[in-house]
Amino acid sequence: MDKKHKKESCGCKEDNCHCGEHCECGDECKCGENCDCKCESEDKSLEYLDLARRVQADFDNYRRHASEQVDKARISGQVSVIEAFLPCLDTFKEAKKVITDPSVLEGVNMIENKIISALSELGVEKIDAIGQKYDAHLHNAIAVMRDEQKENDIILDEYQAGYKFKDKVIRYSKVIVNKKED
Repeated sequence: MDKKHKKESCGCKEDNCHCGEHCECGDECKCGENCDCKCESEDKSLEYLDLARRVQADFDNYRRHASEQVDKARISGQVSVIEAFLPCLDTFKEAKKVITDPSVLEGVNMIENKIISALSELGVEKIDAIGQKYDAHLHNAIAVMRDEQKENDIILDEYQAGYKFKDKVIRYSKVIVNKKED
């Protein structure tokens, strides 16, 4: 039977009639309802669903990655500003050594404490040094001294204060460490 004859005998209005033919899934094509076989449409549906899930997962990954990048950029910007203020704190320490007028010294202390308070509110912590055991992850030894009264590797003095921000060292403490000869 040719296609024209099949078309006329089944009453189908499709030019490319497949009525009476069987597809791979065993279903007979019914052109009057839907010329696509059920197995093909189910395969396509699953394929589109899988594609939609992959696109959604890719978008979720992109959104997470973009959010992480924004957070890193924000922290990097905060660290830059904090690093700009740290030399100011060093200057206050040096200035207080030479100021003799008590009221000027009090004013300098007030300003220094205000800066330290603001940095603390941002999450900046001063690294403890003097009297602590030397830790290469927090301190940078710039000199070694010998004091028999103190334990080995104890920090005797701090040349420059170190600071941490969100548990990350942004400036190591420059310290003088005790080394006893054994």
